[in-house]
Amino acid sequence: MLDGKGEVGKLLIEMLEGLQHRGTDSAGVALFRSEEPPSDEYVIRVFTKDVVGALSKVSTAIAQTGGDIRNIQINTMKGYGFDTYLVKAELGSLAGIVDGINNTGLSKVLSLGRKMEIIKDTTMADELDRRFCVSKFQGSHGIGHVRFSTESCVDLLHAHPFQSFSYLDVALVHNGQITNYWRCRERLERKGFCFQTENDSELIVHYLIEKLREGNCLSEALRTSVEDLDGPFSYVISTGDEIGMVRDKLGLRPLVIIEGNGIRAVASEENALRMVGGSGRIRNLRPGEVLCWGAK
Repeated sequence: MLDGKGEVGKLLIEMLEGLQHRGTDSAGVALFRSEEPPSDEYVIRVFTKDVVGALSKVSTAIAQTGGDIRNIQINTMKGYGFDTYLVKAELGSLAGIVDGINNTGLSKVLSLGRKMEIIKDTTMADELDRRFCVSKFQGSHGIGHVRFSTESCVDLLHAHPFQSFSYLDVALVHNGQITNYWRCRERLERKGFCFQTENDSELIVHYLIEKLREGNCLSEALRTSVEDLDGPFSYVISTGDEIGMVRDKLGLRPLVIIEGNGIRAVASEENALRMVGGSGRIRNLRPGEVLCWGAK
């Protein structure tokens, strides 16, 4: 939203419903708050396989690894849950907190952030909204995805958006394939990056974080990715302050944008942009083009 706050959740769900024909394996969103939270408070979303037993074990794991739980929201489904923890912690203890939760054997961390929260499930966009009230979210910006799996498996961890727990408030959605995936992954793993899945979308996240850590701005990191990553792809990445987008050099995967009338939006197809209800120029991203928008 150009004014820094609006019905981000509602607009994302409407756009995803307009793209639902592109995939029904899963749906997900990354939502960014307008307000700046305290510097030592983090939101952790956790998938639990044992609703009764997980709460105690996750709470204990957080406390033992340096976290102070300020609030817990329980969201129970049929035999499993998506719980949200507001945790006060030092930045350096977050990796241990994530490992502690994952090592309980009952739970997996799905999202960790200050301003950002990822909500995703192996369902369609309308059901995602019903389960998690995404449409009620008010914020500055967000990204979303509906998935049709072409290579990696269909489960919650392979659903988009993807993030890295080592560099907060960054999320990515991706359409296409990275054909030099294993060569790039091996290089990143040698540098200490830990992969949770074999989805090539996760590779792009770690690749971009490496470039950001080296001091590149977001647009510079995106331009480098066009040269270093092979294959047909388009992707959108969001930080707390920017949204960036890329289309491969041959333009083999679509990406269209609209700019104007109080909103900027990007999607795989024009009909999703029509869902936002604004007027403005709609155009295709050019092959190899990189574009960044300020989120406020």
